[in-house]
Amino acid sequence: MMNWLYYLLEANLYLILFYGFYRIFLHQETFYVLNRYYLIVSSAVAFLIPFLKLGFLVKEIIIEDQPVYQQIQVEKSLLSNEIALFLYTLVALIFLLKIVWGFRHIFKLLKKTDKTIENGITIIKLRNTKTAFSFFNMLFIDPELPQKSTILKHELAHIHQKHSIDILFFEIVRSLNWFNPIVHFLKNDIKLLHEYLADEETTNKGIEKYDYAIFLIQNSYGDQTIQLTNQIFNSSILKKRISMLNQKKSAKWARLRLLLVLPVVGGMLCTSTMAFTKDYGVVELFPNKGAGLSIQLQDTVKKAKAKEIVIAEPIPQVKKVKGVKLVPPPPPPPPPVEPAPKAKSAKRPMKSVAPPPPPIEPKPEKGEVLKIKLSPPPPPAEPAPAKKKYDKDDVVYGDPTPSEKISGQVKDAVIKEIKIARLKKAGENK
Repeated sequence: MMNWLYYLLEANLYLILFYGFYRIFLHQETFYVLNRYYLIVSSAVAFLIPFLKLGFLVKEIIIEDQPVYQQIQVEKSLLSNEIALFLYTLVALIFLLKIVWGFRHIFKLLKKTDKTIENGITIIKLRNTKTAFSFFNMLFIDPELPQKSTILKHELAHIHQKHSIDILFFEIVRSLNWFNPIVHFLKNDIKLLHEYLADEETTNKGIEKYDYAIFLIQNSYGDQTIQLTNQIFNSSILKKRISMLNQKKSAKWARLRLLLVLPVVGGMLCTSTMAFTKDYGVVELFPNKGAGLSIQLQDTVKKAKAKEIVIAEPIPQVKKVKGVKLVPPPPPPPPPVEPAPKAKSAKRPMKSVAPPPPPIEPKPEKGEVLKIKLSPPPPPAEPAPAKKKYDKDDVVYGDPTPSEKISGQVKDAVIKEIKIARLKKAGENK
């Protein structure tokens, strides 16, 4: 229900802007029909704009799915909100009951037996009342009033132009938006336009404006008490009606002022899109992707009524950002299937293996010469060069090259084989 109040506040903001435009640019003009339809249409549009937004002004930002802590907010002002809602509903019901009371009063007058029907219009004669008014196709008049034909022309103009529909519409608007003083001015201005239109039609049917103004002055007996009707003798607006009778007609080009309302409407749509966060359905105009209209329902997050702040478990969700479309996170991938474990062969520790002993030569017989295969002797080693003092720019060589390492190993092996042969020979001689 609080969303209804927020909606009304936004709609009344646009209603104030529309009415301000009317008072600045159109109020003093004599094209009454255009002014009448402007007030009706602008009032209806003011209550439709909150349901509209411009799609190309909405920036789509994708927020990665991350675990966040969800906090349930405490509604400390819950009691004050309920009181405000109760007061609003109470006053709105009072205004609606006044409308019902006005219908009751009119239907009570219809029960009078002195009435006739002419050309589909019911004429109810109210003797000794000095009043005349109309409601839809019903005309209430005191038959003893002077210049009855002039009064009939005036009231028939109200009936033919269906002014009672306008009055009923603005009565409902005032009942639901009673907290906005502009709606009271709107109701008075639409009634004033009705009188301008009826006066204009009456004077166009062979009645001089001067004589008609004198007739109005002579028959103004004070304010009427019937709420839902148009009254010809209403002293509160008599001065304005006579002033407009004598005013010069507005130029036709002045109607172009109405085009100035288009930038105002554009600003309202931008305001509805960017300045207000809504949790009810809206119609998106000119969306980014594709053309036409698309209806988008925004998610509603209901706040739990609690006395304390409760921190829930972290859950993965997408954060809400004002004016941002939420993109649902992709579904989690299926868990990977683990392969069956293979039997692991026991790895034995690596042991260092000693090199095989050198082969044992067969023992030679007596008189046989021991043959020893000797590898070619290595080239004689060059004498070590004398120590030299190196400068900082000279290249100094460090470890021996691989070829030098190999020649040294061969030399050691030959010496070892000679020693083994001598030892064997010495053992045989003994």
